[in-house]
Amino acid sequence: MNPTHKLPFTLQPAPVVHDRRLVWRYLLQSVLRMACCQSLILLAVVGPLFLLAEQAHALLNPATWGPLAFFNVVFYPFVLPTILASGIATANLQTMREAGLALSDERMSSRPGRSVASVFDPITTFDLCAETLSGLAVGEALGYGGPAVFRHHAFQGKIVLGSWRPLWLGRSIEVTIVGEPGQPVAIRIQRRAGIDLLLIQDGRALRAVEIVAEHLRVRLRQHEQALKAVKRAQELERTALHAKLSALQAQVEPHFLFNTLANLKYLIRTDGDAAQQMLDHLVGYLQNALPDMRTVSSTARRELDLARAYLSIMQIRMGERLRYRIDAADAALDLPLPPAMLISLVENAVKHGLERASRPGTIAISAEARDGGLRVTVRDDGIGLTGHGGKGFGLANIQERLALLYGARASLTVSAAEPCGVEAVLTVPKE
Repeated sequence: MNPTHKLPFTLQPAPVVHDRRLVWRYLLQSVLRMACCQSLILLAVVGPLFLLAEQAHALLNPATWGPLAFFNVVFYPFVLPTILASGIATANLQTMREAGLALSDERMSSRPGRSVASVFDPITTFDLCAETLSGLAVGEALGYGGPAVFRHHAFQGKIVLGSWRPLWLGRSIEVTIVGEPGQPVAIRIQRRAGIDLLLIQDGRALRAVEIVAEHLRVRLRQHEQALKAVKRAQELERTALHAKLSALQAQVEPHFLFNTLANLKYLIRTDGDAAQQMLDHLVGYLQNALPDMRTVSSTARRELDLARAYLSIMQIRMGERLRYRIDAADAALDLPLPPAMLISLVENAVKHGLERASRPGTIAISAEARDGGLRVTVRDDGIGLTGHGGKGFGLANIQERLALLYGARASLTVSAAEPCGVEAVLTVPKE
């Protein structure tokens, strides 16, 4: 609260009683400050004129002292400062009392200080302090009528601001960022001694330090809240992403199961032994696949095992028309691969490549570690790309999931293979 600001009588704070010992110290300090200031003025202005006067040697002789000499030597340097300082100090005490502010060591000091804790690292803290203190709001709050005169030392972690230059002479404030990596960071705000060291203190130095400290607290709090808001937005985005991935993956499950059950229904009517074998493979497949159907991550090893079980089922149905082989490097088996993607590629190769062909065909699956990621290739020698090649539901699902999970770091390319058939290449990053 500014002690010079008058509130309505209904809002006036209760008057305080100053500590008597502090009052006497304050009066003594005020007298000494006024005497020093008066002596400097006397030496700087009156002293040279007095020493150059023709009667200087006479005035310096006590035998020639008169009333004027007594005034110049005793009253002016000592008695008058005492009277003036006592009056100003008493008025300041009364103003503080009416404002509800008790006299304290900090209010009497010309170099009070404050400390503000920061949750950020020293570099970030320094940048936030420099941004805040160089703005218009702090300068106006300090009564400068504009942005503060500003100087900073990034390597020393120090910022100095004041109302005018040179900063070492005026009423300046030094802000120092103290903290080692891994340790709590503190912002120390200290009023620097200038010409106001010789002036009677009325609490303005402390108010200036508190203004700076409050602006820094607000800025640090705003930055922390902004980072938390960004983190919350990222968490919400991640939650939405997982929900969408689950929805997309849920579309894959009935798509695969419908085709498999349709095949099983057909075999039940035509070949009971083959149907029993397919049912056994299907049960084994589901036992391995269902626990991982709802997860976002899997491995190449697990997905290749599922693809092998699926192709075993389809081989029972298609007989000699379907052959397959799987080649995977050991270094690729434990690399991450989103679930259900490989199955979709294999299913497309069977349905759109080999089932429509009038001759036997082969599906070749390979997996290798390349460029810090995983490259999976599904190739068939079926009828090749048709009018809807590469635009089916399964491929669109894979491309959307890749975009959600990895952005531009993953890809799926579908192209014609030589001499016939289709080649689908899936690449995903390691992380």
